[in-house]
Amino acid sequence: MSADPAYEELHHLVDRLSPGQASRVLRLVQDELADPATEDPVAESPQRHLTIAGIGASGESDISERIEEITAERFNRSV
Repeated sequence: MSADPAYEELHHLVDRLSPGQASRVLRLVQDELADPATEDPVAESPQRHLTIAGIGASGESDISERIEEITAERFNRSV
């Protein structure tokens, strides 16, 4: 009887990990297998911030007409 192909592939990949990668993968697997009853989902969820929010905040109403010009200004490019 042969093992599941995913199982074999996982073993092959684990054998190729560097020590740092192995530590990160171990943390991911431990988090995945942790008992959900003991977890606090709010404390564990990372805070993500949309870094491009407000990039076109020019204070003008013609933003959609000037979007290429505005983004070029923000990224120091010429139109």
